[in-house]
Amino acid sequence: MDKFPEEELLASLQGKATREDEERVRAWLAESEENRARHDRFCTAYYRLHQSAAWHAIDEQRARASLASRYSRRSSRLLYALSGVAAALLLVAGLWWFTRWTEEETTLVETIHGGAHKATLILHDGREMPLSGSSSVDMGYAQAEDDTLSGLTYRETGTAPAALEYNTLVVPRGGLYTMTFSDGTRARVNAGSSVRYPVLFGKGNREIFVNGEIFLDVQRDTARPFLVHAGRVTTRVTGTSFNVMAYEEETVTEITLESGAVTVIAGEGEVPLVPGEQARVENATGQVTRHEVHTAYYTSWKEGLFDFCGMTLEELCRRLGRWYDVEFRFVAPEARSRTFTGAVKRDNTLRFMLDFIEKSSGTRFRVRGTTIEVYE
Repeated sequence: MDKFPEEELLASLQGKATREDEERVRAWLAESEENRARHDRFCTAYYRLHQSAAWHAIDEQRARASLASRYSRRSSRLLYALSGVAAALLLVAGLWWFTRWTEEETTLVETIHGGAHKATLILHDGREMPLSGSSSVDMGYAQAEDDTLSGLTYRETGTAPAALEYNTLVVPRGGLYTMTFSDGTRARVNAGSSVRYPVLFGKGNREIFVNGEIFLDVQRDTARPFLVHAGRVTTRVTGTSFNVMAYEEETVTEITLESGAVTVIAGEGEVPLVPGEQARVENATGQVTRHEVHTAYYTSWKEGLFDFCGMTLEELCRRLGRWYDVEFRFVAPEARSRTFTGAVKRDNTLRFMLDFIEKSSGTRFRVRGTTIEVYE
């Protein structure tokens, strides 16, 4: 059987497959590793195109009733047909997990949103200024304007001092911020991150220092390369768009290139990247590897989307913890390695996200204040 069983697979994903449909899909999967890989890509595409859009239309009461009425007569057939399909696709097939929290816990997670437009600006003299979306600071030779649409923007207004003066933008957990450096380079700074930079860049290299995650659209200037220092890794560019993920709690630093060209410098090595490639640096050893990647999985956060493909639940929980400013604790250590595939808008409440993961991964959560316990 060489033909891709598209109709039968769609029926299976929609919970409408006959026994013959399921047999055909299983036989096709057994033929080759290539078929199984194609199956996984098809399922991922189906999920991304259909399930995220349909989520808000879910009626939980009707789903419960539907599950109760057909589980006894179809459970064995459905479970067997879906074995090997990514955990997220259980959602599409109609196997639901429903969170049973107390009223107090439900109220708490319903009120927690992530990604508030907030940050603190630390000036070169140590003064701290919360950014409210309608503030400004005059440093004599430069002015920083803050508004709710464009974030923080630097403009030169006079002669800069001989020695560079640095500001630091700190975005807390649960926050997100946009800024424009004095050279016109734009940055999107993710939750739990900070970036240290000169108020005005000098005549030599343009250098900034990052802890956390940042997406940069660098203003091209071949005479003044742009250097991003993140831990033990330096990325050198002249004009390009790329993502840097360098949280201290992560074991790797990731540089993902969307357009242009960059060179990643770590230890004694230099690795050039072209669009669609990523450099992964082991923080403990400084070892660098280069991979072809789907860049959206690593940059979609700036567009307001959580985009996962085979991500472990442990990594997913770290990201959610920074976004919602909560802590996750694994009561069931074996749940750490569960993988998750999906695409979800980041402006949903914490309750929505926990429901989403429960219903698509066979995991359960227990809310205890701002600590979320993870169970099998």
